[in-house]
Amino acid sequence: MSIHKGNSIDACDNPSPLEPVDYSIWMIRLFTWDGAVPLIMLSLPGLARRFGPKNNDQFLVMAVVAALIAGILLRFTFGMRHINSNHCGPIVQTAQRIVLLLMIFVLVLIESVICVNPPGRLQQADVLFFGIAGSLYLIVMAFVLYPGRRRAQGSACNE
Repeated sequence: MSIHKGNSIDACDNPSPLEPVDYSIWMIRLFTWDGAVPLIMLSLPGLARRFGPKNNDQFLVMAVVAALIAGILLRFTFGMRHINSNHCGPIVQTAQRIVLLLMIFVLVLIESVICVNPPGRLQQADVLFFGIAGSLYLIVMAFVLYPGRRRAQGSACNE
């Protein structure tokens, strides 16, 4: 099969157009997995301080670390499942896997910064930093979650 002007050519030299990407499903996945879930993960230190035992740093550390590990495992599992099932080529899928791992590492670093920050001490510059980091994260994860285009369902060759 060869590619010519955006169409794939089948064994009968007939062009078979590529199906368009369903952008609505792609964006829903992006905003649920990479919009809501990081916000929940980033709010865990505050929730543990608010609803957990007072002045118990051991509980805070255990709760945040356990949730962070669970979040990493879930994001890695579902991210890899999505990449393995998409319609991108092997080079793009490899790049998506590498970027997924880098973005998980970035989330761990940001979560660590939030954990060591005393409650209620975020300055305007901190909020700006987290806003920019979150926006860049979503843009990069849009690449990671790109589903790729597949050949449209066509008829077989009539010989």
